[in-house]
Amino acid sequence: MIKRLRRKFVLIIMLLVGAMLAAACLGFLLTMRSSLEEASVSVLERVIWEDETPAWSVQEDEITVSLPYFTVTVIPNGSAAIITSSQFYSLDDSESLLGAINAALEQEDSMGLLEDYGLRYLREATQVGWRLAFVDISYEQSTLAQAAVNVLLVGLAALAVLFVISVFLARWAVRPVERSWAQQRQFVADASHELKTPLTVILSNADLLEEEEGLPEQARHWTENIHIGGEQMRELVEQLLLLARSDSDQGQPVSLQPTDLSDLAETAALMFEPVAFEAGKLLVQEIQKDVVVAGDAARLKRLLDILLDNAVKYADPGGQIRLSLTVEGRRALLAVSDQGTPMAKEELERIFQRFYRADEARSTQGFGLGLSIAQSIAQEHHGKLWAESDPAGWNSFYCSLPLS
Repeated sequence: MIKRLRRKFVLIIMLLVGAMLAAACLGFLLTMRSSLEEASVSVLERVIWEDETPAWSVQEDEITVSLPYFTVTVIPNGSAAIITSSQFYSLDDSESLLGAINAALEQEDSMGLLEDYGLRYLREATQVGWRLAFVDISYEQSTLAQAAVNVLLVGLAALAVLFVISVFLARWAVRPVERSWAQQRQFVADASHELKTPLTVILSNADLLEEEEGLPEQARHWTENIHIGGEQMRELVEQLLLLARSDSDQGQPVSLQPTDLSDLAETAALMFEPVAFEAGKLLVQEIQKDVVVAGDAARLKRLLDILLDNAVKYADPGGQIRLSLTVEGRRALLAVSDQGTPMAKEELERIFQRFYRADEARSTQGFGLGLSIAQSIAQEHHGKLWAESDPAGWNSFYCSLPLS
């Protein structure tokens, strides 16, 4: 839980700051693009009426002077075009030059881009024809492209630094929660462990009393009640210890070995068939052969037992229980379904919480810890456990596990 909380904290920080950084970078690029366009347009507006090529000079405070351009005068009907001025622009390709002039004359707008020629144009009418000015936009495009690359590199570097900072911030912010969670885990583990000894004494004395000859029938009934209650309490303590060890990673490490899940499922089905029959329910199995997963056989058997026991408990009388095992891609899909009362969406979201049980099921035996344990086992095996319900009353639990 703490790890998930840290990941969420880091993800939120990265998303928020990343969005702000992306907006800032986009704004910078748009501003630069607008500035470059204004510089290009200012050159067109300044040189369109030049009649001769000016002497080459560079003013440090005007970058626009160095942009390659040329101007053209076109007489009526486009029968002739005269180059009136040029600066840093090669005019050797007459075919491309005439193509650009004709393209500029065909445009509806008096100013625009000729992307096929890499030029921006400005067109103004005169008494004898047209006056055209062209400026090369290759500098504008290359500058903008280089700026985009630089912004991307800086943004990635900033995100990397931000990620490292976010990890440290997440650890610092979650530390009080982690300390409280650790204390709670320790309390549950200690309390469960301390309860085992008196429970053992109580159950042992109840067994001795039951074996005592001449014990009154009423007293024998009381000892049976003590024994039943003690066994329930011992089961609860064992489940709490299992969850506490799983939370604190102090239990036995999971040995992920090739395990025949098909064999485990068939064995579990054989064990629960008489249990379901006694409860007036039918257990049906559809198990694919030779489904081998990477896992711990004992833990996977416990997961199967929990899901099947849950299905037997909550299936309607006369209802059907289905156990299926198939392969989907590189994962095994285990499904346990039962016919019963459809679960609401809110219940599906809370059903894996510890000690949670639906109101209508509180009279059923159990402590609401089984599904939490099953989910913990699935996570230990790098799998996923979830529940679904349909209006027809089929409540299904699915467990996806990686194949060996």
